[in-house]
Amino acid sequence: MTAEPPPGNPYQPPPPPGQPYGNPQGGDYGNPYGAPPPYGAPQGAPLPQGVPAPLAEWWERLVARIIDNVIFGIVYGILTAILSAIFVPSAADILANPTLAGSYVLPGLLAGIIAFGAYAAYDYVLHSKDGQTLGKKVMKIRLAALGGGPLDSSLVMKRSAIFPSVMVLYGIPLLGWLSSIFVLVLGVLILTDKPLQQGLHDKLAGTVVVKAPR
Repeated sequence: MTAEPPPGNPYQPPPPPGQPYGNPQGGDYGNPYGAPPPYGAPQGAPLPQGVPAPLAEWWERLVARIIDNVIFGIVYGILTAILSAIFVPSAADILANPTLAGSYVLPGLLAGIIAFGAYAAYDYVLHSKDGQTLGKKVMKIRLAALGGGPLDSSLVMKRSAIFPSVMVLYGIPLLGWLSSIFVLVLGVLILTDKPLQQGLHDKLAGTVVVKAPR
């Protein structure tokens, strides 16, 4: 009577004594290279070159930015109200001296510099620390260097200097309008850029936004 062959791949030679059947490099023979897929990557969907983890969804990035923007948007509104009460002259004073009309610009300008300058510093410091602002922590996404290396603080500073630093212009006529268009263009680039979904600030800094370990 012929002995039954051992279970498994009939073409696989028997292992040396003490070594179990299977791929000696780890994994199984369904994955001939033995390496598990990157964290969170779906089977059969390799990550783009240089991306250390699955890319964040556009809506995750949007919600994260909304969370961060709300904080400093409230500060901007409060500062504008306070500074307007201090610096903006009354209607009677403006009628008497029309040159005072330019004082309306000052509160928005100062409020933008203070509130959104602080936002840019917040963005830089938290991204330099662990790649996550408060909004990114809530959405479980993070900033990462393209290529998977550590985040370079000088590149993170360049990224923050492009956005959200541009928001300091919000209180200035015309420039504030142009900065709003610039922010809109950044959002469109994130949606349309393939395969890395980078905004202009990401492209210049060499960064991507990816999912954080859950």
